[in-house]
This record gives sequence, C-alpha cells and structure tokens, in this order.
Amino acid sequence: MTRYSTVAITLHWLMALMIIGNLAGGFLHDFVPREGGQRALVMDFHKSFGLTIIALTLFRLGWRLNHAVPALPNYFTAGERLLAKAAHWGFYAMMLALPLSGWVAADRNDRPLAWFGLPVSKFGVGKATGSAANELHEILGWAMLALLALHIVGIIKHLVMDRDNLMPRMGVGRPDA
Repeated sequence: MTRYSTVAITLHWLMALMIIGNLAGGFLHDFVPREGGQRALVMDFHKSFGLTIIALTLFRLGWRLNHAVPALPNYFTAGERLLAKAAHWGFYAMMLALPLSGWVAADRNDRPLAWFGLPVSKFGVGKATGSAANELHEILGWAMLALLALHIVGIIKHLVMDRDNLMPRMGVGRPDA
C-alpha cells in the first residue's frame, strides 16, 4: 500500500480546513466587531465546527485503528519514525482535547450552546471550572498551532530537502512511476 484510503485522505483534508478555520476564528474573534452580532456569529460557527471536529475525530480514529496505513519509507531514520508517529498521535490528542476543552469552557457563561442552531447540553461543571477550561482551551489552541507549524515544516522538508515522494500518500500529486 503506497497511499492512505480515500476515506482517510478525505477526512485529513476536510479536517485540516476545519481546524485551520477554527484556529483563525478562535485567535481572531476579538477583532470582529461586536455590533450587529458579528462576533457572536463567528463564535457560533467556531463552536459548531469544534463540536463537528470531535465527532469527525472519533470517526477518523476508529477508521485509523481498523484500516491499514501505508508503511513509512525504509529510508526514514529511527528519529524520523518517532517524530512522524508522535506528530500523528499528537494531532489526534489535540483534535479531541482542544474542542472538548472549549465545550467544557461553555459552562463559564449563561449563553446556550448549539451545533449549527441545534441545542447542545453543557457539562454542568460550573463557572469556575468552565473558566479554567477556557484558559486550557487557549493554551491548547497555541499548542495546536505549533503542531500544525511543525507538520508544515515537515512537509516542506520532504518536498524541498529530501525531494521524496511522500505527498501522493495523502492524495497530493502523482506517485513516481
């Protein structure tokens, strides 16, 4: 097997777009005007996509555990193998921890929580725990951004320095003949 399944590739790119969009929405929402409900709309989408990311991550994790993945190339060093596996499992952890902490953080205020307009239950942990979860959510947002940057640096390394043919594994480009 030289590439991931179509389902894995689709989930990867769909979630990549959602995560990048949600990071942007989370980091930049303070710059959106409060007037006219624009900031509330941004945050409603941020929360809805966060809840969606939880569901997609659980599906993706189940898919990953039940379907074979392409082996890492033989020329990878032990350090590269370790870093690749740590990054992949780190993404799974972050794709759960980041939105879950945001969900718990919803308890810090009295506003209802919804998924694209449909009501969602809160955890009921109280305002103090919700506030602590919000702090954690912000820290995890920065950690996810750092992990994403590391991932992009790895992609650039493989494209520019190593000039290997790893991108087709994730559905980008054509494999060498």
